[in-house]
Amino acid sequence: MFNQVLERISEEFSGANAKGLISGIAHFHRIQSSPGFRAAAKFCYNKLVDFGIPKVELLTFPAKGKNTYWGVPVPKEWVIKRASLDLIEPKEKAKNLCRFLDDPCSIIQRSKGTPKEGITGEVVILERGLKEEEIEKLDLKGKFILTDDPDLRKLREIAVKKAQAAGIIYDLVSEFKPLRTRANFPTARRYTSFWYDVHDSEGDALGFVLSAELGDELRALIKQQEERRRKDKKDKEECAVKVHAEIDAYFIDGAMEVVEFFIPGTTDEEEVLAVAHLCHPKPGAIDNASGCGTLMEVARTLQTLISTKKLPRPKRGMRFLLMAEFTGTVCYLATHEKIIEKFVAGINADMVGADQSIGGGRTLVMERTHDSCPSFVNDVLSAILHERSKEVKNFTGTGAFATFKYANDQPFSGGSDHFILGFPDIGIGTPMLIQWPDRFYHTGEDTIEKVSEEMLAIVGSLIGTYCYFIANAGYPEVLWLIQEVGSKARERIIQFAREYANSIVKKMTTEEKQEEKEKQAYMLIKNVEKRITFRKEREILTLRSTKKLLSKEQMEKEEIKKLLHNEEKLIIETANKELARLKKELIGLFESLKLTPKEPNGEKESLSKEDRELIPVKQFRGPITGLHRLTIPYEELHNYEKLIEEHKELTNTIDAAIFWINGKRTFSEICALVEAELGKVDEKFLFKILSFYEKHRLIKLKRKEKKED
Repeated sequence: MFNQVLERISEEFSGANAKGLISGIAHFHRIQSSPGFRAAAKFCYNKLVDFGIPKVELLTFPAKGKNTYWGVPVPKEWVIKRASLDLIEPKEKAKNLCRFLDDPCSIIQRSKGTPKEGITGEVVILERGLKEEEIEKLDLKGKFILTDDPDLRKLREIAVKKAQAAGIIYDLVSEFKPLRTRANFPTARRYTSFWYDVHDSEGDALGFVLSAELGDELRALIKQQEERRRKDKKDKEECAVKVHAEIDAYFIDGAMEVVEFFIPGTTDEEEVLAVAHLCHPKPGAIDNASGCGTLMEVARTLQTLISTKKLPRPKRGMRFLLMAEFTGTVCYLATHEKIIEKFVAGINADMVGADQSIGGGRTLVMERTHDSCPSFVNDVLSAILHERSKEVKNFTGTGAFATFKYANDQPFSGGSDHFILGFPDIGIGTPMLIQWPDRFYHTGEDTIEKVSEEMLAIVGSLIGTYCYFIANAGYPEVLWLIQEVGSKARERIIQFAREYANSIVKKMTTEEKQEEKEKQAYMLIKNVEKRITFRKEREILTLRSTKKLLSKEQMEKEEIKKLLHNEEKLIIETANKELARLKKELIGLFESLKLTPKEPNGEKESLSKEDRELIPVKQFRGPITGLHRLTIPYEELHNYEKLIEEHKELTNTIDAAIFWINGKRTFSEICALVEAELGKVDEKFLFKILSFYEKHRLIKLKRKEKKED
């Protein structure tokens, strides 16, 4: 249904032009609410106007630190002109350690400025993992701490604000093994920022970032000087390692921008949305100048094909946004609530166009929407990716395969703007395209040389085809789509059942204690029906979402009704068949292992009936994110983080629970959905999380209204 569109877009899309746009964006230091972000937004605006896009706007939102949209604070504008850190003692080792102009990632973003003459101080090593009370006992006043402790907020609040350290020298390497470790990634500086809040904390700390190589060198020098002092009985001051820091930076009540551009359809009732985030430090080529440059070239491609009549003007409009990740998205949605209902689909381009031959990883991943927002969009993008991957034919021409690495139709994980757009009370079905893992992600080594024109052409053709196909989809396309979604739904149910069976075999064969095996056997039999039923219900809702592309008259056509009924029936039959097969396999497995499933004894409900019947109600639209937690005082947030640390294996159940909150479901119903989705839930843990959110006015736990007799 989309092959001709894919072919024409592929012919017109220019990977070279997209890379040129990315290069231009990567020239700017794009910290949200900053002159560099504004300059990048204006650059994009001017280019889009030059391309002849019918509607281009540069939207502006106040950035005062305390103003919020849907509970999300917009940070004050941060202006930085220069910064440097020099090693000055011992004199024979004196040298420059970092300069903002050389690598903008060499400063902790949103640092405060120093006096004009700078500040000088001794450098001491602060070991990672120290508790707050341990840090407070140290003599840090007026000194710079050299550390790789991952809890930067603890360092800021305790080491700097309480213990009065002069600043932080940070050499943390965010590892994801085996692709990136401290040992194999020695020269990069990590993108690090003092995140903002609504408590007037902007400008209360400063810091610099060193590579692992430089950090290790400085650590060795400090230890060498300490050894020298002990051995030669030198004065402590004489053997101190000292640095001199200068930062010309300040905060103002300013603004933050969103670039909006639009290609109209033949009607103005419905639209397709495509987004990419413009923020991140210079260069930030892959993350995420690549997404922005790709969308700009997609818009130019579509406008050119429509204006030259190589493609007809679609029925629906196509709207594009370039904004600060999460913050800018919420700013736009909160001030354009009426337009939200127009969007029938969205797509998020985050980190695309990376050269897969550099640095390892960088698989092109198509990520689905969350189960709480079932949508046909996933199967549209998946089908286009499958078709686009047929690059090279085999010897006999009976098949074709890709020359690039990709992972199709992957489950939702969040972490980008589709997390917001696809939240149920916003309801824009938005899959994401991303390349992951990326060794250079969030470092100063995310440079334009690592961008591939060929990969940009692949991703651009996917996004362009997706946007245009859905924008122009009508009755014939929906007939195809219903069958495509139905077929993929059955495949997913079968795949889930197979993976579930494999996970059970693994659990039963690795657990040693017989009693534990029998408890697990009981729970697995109990849960299998819940989980298969959940998958069946989600897939049926996904199938029904195709009606979103039909008019009321088309929905009433017998052909549509019959096709939907038949596909729904096949989904139910597949789910029932897989459930019966799984139960039979489980019984056979337990018999072979000589297990008798036993209900755990003495285990009561973890919460009272009253608590389980409470109804969580969010106090704003959209999900609860880390940006909302920035509004919570450090001492309170620290308790939350300690709770998370104690239950690491349950972290993903928090977002899952938030996605199932709709102001009607009880807490117990939400927990049941979380368990059906993820296969695990801890009511006590989730209740503590929601109670914490209620304390800080992010949700309200309401009593269920009693029905009158």
